[in-house]
Amino acid sequence: MNPPLPNRPLKVMLPKPPSRIGAFFLFLGAMVLAGGIAWLSVPGLVRDAAILGNAEPATQARFVSGRCKSKLVLHFCDITYNRRGPQGTVREESHVGFFELHVGSRSVSLLQKRGDPSLVTSDIALDHYWNRVVTAGLFILLFGGGGLVALGQALRPRRDPHAPFRALSGRLMGPVLVDMTGSEATDKASWSWHYAPRSAGPALGQGFTLTLPAGAYPFMLDRDGRTALAVTDAAGHAILLLDEALSVIDLTDGERGALFGWRQAMWAPRAAEPALATAGG
Repeated sequence: MNPPLPNRPLKVMLPKPPSRIGAFFLFLGAMVLAGGIAWLSVPGLVRDAAILGNAEPATQARFVSGRCKSKLVLHFCDITYNRRGPQGTVREESHVGFFELHVGSRSVSLLQKRGDPSLVTSDIALDHYWNRVVTAGLFILLFGGGGLVALGQALRPRRDPHAPFRALSGRLMGPVLVDMTGSEATDKASWSWHYAPRSAGPALGQGFTLTLPAGAYPFMLDRDGRTALAVTDAAGHAILLLDEALSVIDLTDGERGALFGWRQAMWAPRAAEPALATAGG
């Protein structure tokens, strides 16, 4: 008895390769993050480099507000102050980020470059100066490097391993028995299954490979896992292995149930033939 495949065109439901557009947007996002970190941290680092080791209490600046937030050992502090200058009072902000094991509140003092009240910073910024340099450099390299990797993925030519099977989509398909010739883990998320069409015995002819999600198995027709069910069109150039869930083609629930029932009936032991009546019985 042949497998009860529907007599209608079937759509192939295999996943498509990841879009290059997604990798390109990931590149843009990473570059924006790297640029934002540089924009927030580099000007303050350049200013504080001129004050480091040559600081004194600020005489023309007044503290306005400050807030520090922490994520485990990563701390971000935003400090706002007013600085008096030749053209009046100017409000300035300082943004610092650094790694530190610290719990509790902080106090802040405003400092300036010795003899130059136009360059103002805080004791928090100077005490953690080299820590800030490392922190900013680490995040800029992390996001910038990740963005370049994403750009490389977006520009790299990608081969669709499922293209030959996708060509079957929208066509009438018939059943094919295939011999399983091997399998291997492609990566942590997928397995590759190798198979070849059967020709009255051992597998002969061209071999095929189908990549399925890790944990997905072919639609086996024997309990030893040697024979599976596949489909092909009239030309027979590509043979698509069916998975255990019958999800690689667009079957209805009823059509899937019919295939499961057909396999179960094929696996069921044949009923014993009734014994012949004995003579004189």
